[in-house]
Amino acid sequence: FPFAVRMTSEVTGSNGSSAMASVCGATLALLDAGVPLSAPAAGVSVGLVSRPSDGGGVERALLLDITGTEDHHGDMDLKVAGTEGGITALQLDVKAPLPLDVLADAVRLAGDGRRAVLDEMERLARASSAGIISGLSPRPRLKPTAPRVEIVSFDPNRKRDLVGPGGAVLRQLEDRYDVNLDLSQEGRCLLHGRNALAVERARAAVMDLVADVEEGGVYEGTVIEIKDFGAVLELLRNKEGLLHVSELAPTEGEGGLNASHPGGNYGLVKDRLNVGDKIKVVCIGVDPVQGTIKLSRKRLLQQENDL
Repeated sequence: FPFAVRMTSEVTGSNGSSAMASVCGATLALLDAGVPLSAPAAGVSVGLVSRPSDGGGVERALLLDITGTEDHHGDMDLKVAGTEGGITALQLDVKAPLPLDVLADAVRLAGDGRRAVLDEMERLARASSAGIISGLSPRPRLKPTAPRVEIVSFDPNRKRDLVGPGGAVLRQLEDRYDVNLDLSQEGRCLLHGRNALAVERARAAVMDLVADVEEGGVYEGTVIEIKDFGAVLELLRNKEGLLHVSELAPTEGEGGLNASHPGGNYGLVKDRLNVGDKIKVVCIGVDPVQGTIKLSRKRLLQQENDL
């Protein structure tokens, strides 16, 4: 998840802990945005009131989720935030010395309150999101209004291809797709943008400039020529690969390849592809000496049928 997230909580009025409310609200906002949290967090405050007892000691009572008045007149304000599994942050303000056993009881009480708050958050999140946020799990995808970040890793030696003379190529990409590109010396490109489609198109353009065709990779190719033995496809940066007729489609099932086509291999290919068609293929081999690229559409179709 390549984002750095800053949460801002604006509280216009309260009669309790605005800090703990901010923890709960931030969790719900992040889940609604689709941020993959390791666990949802909530927070609750614990107060303490005390008075002298008849026996000369001190009577104490712990208060959960204290109000402003209880905070003002009480002896303690303990804020505890955390998940179902434990505490992630706490803050303690005291006006008088505090016995350790009282603090331990307060932490346990805060744990009970935190779990109750998490249960209520789960119920309300599920109801308000029509079940999309269930079990306090984030949305499966980022919300459309969330900014997008994509990462492209590449051979550092190809950085000059992406930057261009005087940065011309880089600026052209940023202007064309309305994105920001951050490059590292290690061969890492971060694409930032507010429009998911524009970021995806910018990513494809960057890949065209810096990526190499690798065995096992899935690519979109353009048919540039049809031959008796298959089709020639154009891939990244004018690279050409061969989609052999035997790798065009499965031989069995509906729409399968028919070896007895009256037009021969050329007819088999021509029935399914035309020059200019864009299709997805998987690279099944790259000759280490000649650099020829072997492609398959059949294997992708078989994978889709197996799902």
